[in-house]
Amino acid sequence: MTTPDEFSKKRTFASLPRTTRGLPLVLSASPDGKKFVYCNGNSVFMRNVEDLTDCDIYTEHSVQATVAKFSPSGFYCASGDQSGKVRIWDTTQATHILKAEYPVIAGPIRDIAWSDDSKRLAVVGEAREKFGHVFLFDTGTSNGNLTGQSRAMSSIDFRPARPYRLISASEDNTVALFEGPPFKFKSIFREHQRFVHCVRYNADGSIFASAGADGKVVLYEGVEGEKIGEFVDESCKGNAHSGGVFALTWSPCGQRIATASGDKTCKIWNVSSKQLEKTFTFGNAVEDQQLAILWLKTALISVSLAGFISYLDLETGSTAKTIKGHFKPITAATLSCDKEWLFTADFEGNITRWNVKTGESERVAPVVHKSQVSGLGISSEGLLVSTGWDDTIAFTSNAFDAIDNARPTTVKLGSQPRGMSCSPRGKTVAVACHKAVIYFKDQKQTALMNIPFEATCIALHPDEKTLAVGSMDNKVRVFEVTGDKMDEKKQISHAGAITALAWSPNGEFLVVSDAARKVIPYKKSADYAVAADKEWSFHTARVNCVSWSDNSRYVASGGLDTNIMIWDMENTGEHPLMIKGSHAMSPVNAIVWLDDKRILSVGQDSNVKEWELKLQ
Repeated sequence: MTTPDEFSKKRTFASLPRTTRGLPLVLSASPDGKKFVYCNGNSVFMRNVEDLTDCDIYTEHSVQATVAKFSPSGFYCASGDQSGKVRIWDTTQATHILKAEYPVIAGPIRDIAWSDDSKRLAVVGEAREKFGHVFLFDTGTSNGNLTGQSRAMSSIDFRPARPYRLISASEDNTVALFEGPPFKFKSIFREHQRFVHCVRYNADGSIFASAGADGKVVLYEGVEGEKIGEFVDESCKGNAHSGGVFALTWSPCGQRIATASGDKTCKIWNVSSKQLEKTFTFGNAVEDQQLAILWLKTALISVSLAGFISYLDLETGSTAKTIKGHFKPITAATLSCDKEWLFTADFEGNITRWNVKTGESERVAPVVHKSQVSGLGISSEGLLVSTGWDDTIAFTSNAFDAIDNARPTTVKLGSQPRGMSCSPRGKTVAVACHKAVIYFKDQKQTALMNIPFEATCIALHPDEKTLAVGSMDNKVRVFEVTGDKMDEKKQISHAGAITALAWSPNGEFLVVSDAARKVIPYKKSADYAVAADKEWSFHTARVNCVSWSDNSRYVASGGLDTNIMIWDMENTGEHPLMIKGSHAMSPVNAIVWLDDKRILSVGQDSNVKEWELKLQ
């Protein structure tokens, strides 16, 4: 069996936060200020603010996670989900041992707050009767009653000093103050005309602030809650922002507040003078609305509706850098010949370019495809070829240079493209569509064959004339292209529908995977005889992808079972190297080789992971 020392996970190019239009997104920082945490899908991501590829992922929620907060001690993290459960888990060990799980409210959790001694937790959200709960972290025993607001509560915070207070924001346009412990309702403030999205105390508990959908940001005294002022930007009709304010964060020194708004700006305010100091302006698309902001010791970051994480430069008032990955499942991936750039595409048609060395990412804009991308290829000259379920193939040139003003050449296909394969120089491209196989040369269609079977995948041989096409009828058909004709040369039968196939770089072998969990290599020169001594059937579910190492010795396969297998053509009868649960709770959708010892895998969980393999 594979032992963990046969491979190691080097880096993660992590998913972006999952955002919802009109709802604030909660970011949280570790007590030392080195990490920030957010949720996407069932996962909680803890990312290093300095090194973007250093990311720890917690994946134990059974439904979508909504918010996560580090305890002030730094030893635990509490994360809440759509079903109203809170899980409290250890942050110091890689296994993240579960300390406790409590069903808190009967609906999605929107915010969590810890008391400064890490002993109490307050949780709020959307439910039918009870919108909030405060309890002891060790036992789950109730520590008061958070009633007094009539609609879903969207934000909560503990006063970090005695006498303890809890403040909460609600969709009934109010801010409530609770005293305790045990906590009970003390007073309510009606300073906002619309939903209140966020409430936060400063570091010493002397002041708290509230932000709402009416564009207002109000300051209150920390113990009794009297209003002590509000921020006003003259250009915003007497409010702080011209759109709803989704989030606010205090600077570590407590002298300033940063706010994030639906008006596509973030602003820095001086608390004592209540003056606006700086405005960061983003684009003018709906996706540029800012839903979250977090002030760490070394950085100020905000998150847009598109999920992009921006680092804001306080000196210049501009964006220092922006992280643009994916927050929807990644469906295709390709690596440039020099291994410098990775291109990935997702379920919504977005294509991202990653710098493999640094993990920095850029998005191809405007969007090339209007729906799921089913195939990607990149030539050595920088021609990006993509096929999408909008039934088009697109050729985008100069993809190694600036890609924020892409002008692709798009060709309409007769039916839905299921797979695509392109030559290293990008001169020839083969596309397997639902009802046809199409062959392109120099971006022009030169051959088309209508097919009586339903194609699923395609692979172009290094000779650029031989095509292998997989189909739903459990067969692989090998064709040869001459001029505008395609002639069938061979038919190979499998036990299940063909899911992926790939030629070895030396052109000698064809590896095929199927829905019956098998991976089978064939030798072309031996009339496609099986080239393995034993059956390669270690996957426990459908195999999604296969990929060859550059030396044509190793095959990597990834499947619905979340596992990656590495098969050795020189020892075909031996057990493969196995990376179990490589993308926890998520199918592996594509694998590419960086060199003969390193692979990159992409999953349904929107993450890209780099693995180092200890091969012979």
